[in-house]
Amino acid sequence: MSRAEDVSTAARPEPPAGGAGAASAVRTGAGAASAVRAPSPLWSLGLFRSELVTTFRRWRTLALLAVLAAVPVLIGVAVKIETSDGAGADGAGGPGPAFISQVTNNGLFLVFTALAATLPFFLPMAIGVIGGDAIAGEANAGTLRYLLVAPAGRTRLLITKYATTMTFCLVATLVVAVSALVTGAVLFPLGELTTISGTRISFAEGLGRAFFIALLVAASLIGVAALGLFVSTLTNSGIAAMATTVGLLITVQILDQIPQLHALQPYFFSHYWLSFADLMREPVYWDDLIRNLELQALYAAVFGSAAWARFTAKDITA
Repeated sequence: MSRAEDVSTAARPEPPAGGAGAASAVRTGAGAASAVRAPSPLWSLGLFRSELVTTFRRWRTLALLAVLAAVPVLIGVAVKIETSDGAGADGAGGPGPAFISQVTNNGLFLVFTALAATLPFFLPMAIGVIGGDAIAGEANAGTLRYLLVAPAGRTRLLITKYATTMTFCLVATLVVAVSALVTGAVLFPLGELTTISGTRISFAEGLGRAFFIALLVAASLIGVAALGLFVSTLTNSGIAAMATTVGLLITVQILDQIPQLHALQPYFFSHYWLSFADLMREPVYWDDLIRNLELQALYAAVFGSAAWARFTAKDITA
């Protein structure tokens, strides 16, 4: 029995018998139904756990995580091959991605390089796929009605879907960071770090900053997660929702590179994504970091509210 069938069967009341006791049976059934419709917090945790298990068991999710884990390995191997003759990491004098010139001196910099390389496209794309499929995928599979028969309620189900998407944000970011850390430790030396400001910090402090940078990158994606969830409520096709979300991500980042739109660019959700590099300064520059978090919270509030308004008023036909 599937997850939706199991939940809906448990929530479905027995029909009342005919005869003189029919009216009382209807009242009893209505009372039981109302009692079923008031789920406990433990039930909500069970729903969240079920969504997590379902999401992370899908081959699509595992494939996305595998691709994300492979990116730092490819970057590390490429830098190792490029510098095997003693040349700098940026090759023939051309500037490389953020932090890449320091990778050969300290493998921990591969964590920062990998996050800078995956944040503009790979990580948002993965979040867009998971968020876009959250509601539309259930509708396309015909399981959305069965989930709503259970005592979840539309609001509770929507919150659970968003929490699951945010959990994937964190897991995906940590997968990139851990893969980069392991690859950097294998291919390059580890030790004290030189910050962007030129000061030296210990390896332990650098590892702590790498962890906070990973958390910040995950937090930078909460706006994308809310956008994907909103798009997912607009259609019953999971593929259409995923394609639309990824298309919007690419469009916004293209617009963020057009100089003539400089007045609007600070309001694009991707504008401050790479501000996490300021955590590698001494002292830390907090202005753009705070702006990034405020902007992500704004996008989450706007698109989260839009998703709730759309989903709670939507006719569920699948």
